[in-house]
Amino acid sequence: MFKPITPHKPLRQSKLTFGQPAAFAVTLRRSFGVASVAIALWAAGGAAAMAQTASPAAINSTATPVAPVANPCQRFAAGSVVQQPPALFSQNGVLNVQFSYQTIPDNYGRQLFCFMTPNGLENPTLYVNPGDTLNVTVTNNTTIVPTFAEVLTPPNCGNTTEVEQNPDTTGLNPMTGGSVNIHYHGTSTSPTCGADNVTRTLINPGSTFAYSVQFPTNQPPGLYWYHPHVHGLAEATVQGGATGAIVIEGINNVQPATAGLRQRILVIRDQSTWQGLSESAGGTPGGIPFTDLSVNNITTNATTNIQTGVTTYTPAVLQMAPGSQEFWRVVNSASDAILDIQVVFDGVPQTIQIVGIDGVPVNSQDGTQPGQPIAATHFRMPPASRVEFLVNAPAATVQVAQLITQLINTGPLGDEDPQRPLVTMQLAPAGAQSAALPADAFVPAYAGLNTSQQMYAGIMGVTPALTRIVYFAEEQDGNAFYINNPVCVTASGANCANQVTNGVAIDTVFDPNNPPSIITTQGTVEKWIIQNRAQENHEFHQHQIHFLLLEQDNFEANGSVQAPAIDGQFLDMVEIPFCNGPPPAVTNSNPAGNNPPACVNAQGQPAIPYPQVQVLMDFRGMDIGDFVFHCHILGHEDLGMMAIERVLPASQ
Repeated sequence: MFKPITPHKPLRQSKLTFGQPAAFAVTLRRSFGVASVAIALWAAGGAAAMAQTASPAAINSTATPVAPVANPCQRFAAGSVVQQPPALFSQNGVLNVQFSYQTIPDNYGRQLFCFMTPNGLENPTLYVNPGDTLNVTVTNNTTIVPTFAEVLTPPNCGNTTEVEQNPDTTGLNPMTGGSVNIHYHGTSTSPTCGADNVTRTLINPGSTFAYSVQFPTNQPPGLYWYHPHVHGLAEATVQGGATGAIVIEGINNVQPATAGLRQRILVIRDQSTWQGLSESAGGTPGGIPFTDLSVNNITTNATTNIQTGVTTYTPAVLQMAPGSQEFWRVVNSASDAILDIQVVFDGVPQTIQIVGIDGVPVNSQDGTQPGQPIAATHFRMPPASRVEFLVNAPAATVQVAQLITQLINTGPLGDEDPQRPLVTMQLAPAGAQSAALPADAFVPAYAGLNTSQQMYAGIMGVTPALTRIVYFAEEQDGNAFYINNPVCVTASGANCANQVTNGVAIDTVFDPNNPPSIITTQGTVEKWIIQNRAQENHEFHQHQIHFLLLEQDNFEANGSVQAPAIDGQFLDMVEIPFCNGPPPAVTNSNPAGNNPPACVNAQGQPAIPYPQVQVLMDFRGMDIGDFVFHCHILGHEDLGMMAIERVLPASQ
């Protein structure tokens, strides 16, 4: 069966607008024939893990459908005061949640998506403790006329055929709907059926699915999030807003500096700009952004004067008590937008104290307690990353206090992520702080150091069993994206199985029916060198586990700078900047002019080393089965930049 895939943006070279149907005329076809090798490999690993849970039919036979909710996917006007997202809390080790997955158009015809509870809570923050069980029943209450279909080879979870509808080629609503599932991003939960399984789980319109997700008892306390993850639909559904935060409680006992502080959950999302204008070239100061941004569903309302070309924004308002210090927990839930956040008072960057990155309290996994905060004046946030930090209220003499995101040079083929304000910080009027506050307005009090959350402790003392090279590549026209694993070497220097020996050709776009590109064993620590061989930034995400960042290499040689505060920390997201130089030449070895063989200063000049990061991948946890790694610019993931990895039980 063949399935057309719509590019996540207009053709790179022509920069067509959403209003031009030709922008959606270029498609890439993929074949989805049943591959016996895929079935055999899945049966060897993934099926064994799935057998530990109930079958998909048994899981869903008792699931009661969740009825649609009135007035779903509500949004706040630009310039509104930031409110804490609604929150749900586990009790006695369990959190039971019911979600109706719904979609509506907004006032500009943009398609919105959301998870609604029966009593009308939209995308609530889910508060759980380490060791808790999260039970989520979700009914897909969207209604579409499916025009694409993709059959998953068995075994699978829920429905067996992914469905989606053709985007509106008029340009007014370039989104698409259909199947859905939920990914519990950053958590070390099981990839088995009924848990955090994204490649084999489909919930089609009219269907109901029940998740039961068990959090490890040593899951680090911090900020995680949930979002749909159906390949081919991820960008549309996340950009439509179907995302929410997950908080693993207990950071007050690992980072005592947070205890008792006013906390803010800030969920930053992106959406196509309401004017439908063509974005500027990536890295243009003051340019027209690829997507608009919102904070807790308050749009920044990017407005471009088409005569002057000047773009203005209306940031949300966040009220703080004079002289206060607060704990901000920020998740970049954007589908594609990269952020470089900074607190600025009257144009002067302020120092923030970072206490957590990607759900892990900083400096907390090496056996020492408490974790020590990291001082920084800005923090780079790839899509899907999280950062938690302490911030001080502005003095009364400050005229303009804002949380902004700085201009990002994403490379010759990259999106436009300009500098823009996200939040204006205002001192609260007298008596405003005494108003009713939500149940999660404050971090709990300090109750004593918790040393049981060191999930990744001791990794620096482990010799990596393998070293792999993994790299990003893409077609120059933006119609196909790849993540490759061509090299694997053991600690003794011998070659080991890589992508090609596992039956996946180099430059293969993702297909959920593909065999795994990487096979490893539970209990292993691997060193990965992750390179960017493309001319735009890419954002590496690893499912199920975290990795320790060792080095950021060759960034400056390619015109970029290293991200602050992340060296030596545990992450599930990391950005690798673009490979520098002009477009690759058409040669006998590169007849299509795609995928540059090297980063170059100019024609005839010596090659520049690829931008790369070196990390330690920690497969010592509980996760066994199949999961994925990919670029978390979801337009890139939807167009193929994802691969499957399999973790076999240690006994095998």
